[in-house]
Amino acid sequence: MSWLASDLLELKRLAQGGAGALIEHLLREYALNIIAPGVADVRAGG
Repeated sequence: MSWLASDLLELKRLAQGGAGALIEHLLREYALNIIAPGVADVRAGG
């Protein structure tokens, strides 16, 4: 598992454990940073 995926899963675990709105915000931002490049790559035909 990549360190990006590992970090994403850790943020998800913290959010589910009631760590609060900051962790949930970080989770969304982190996910967007992982997903957006993949979407751009697919759209570009890569």
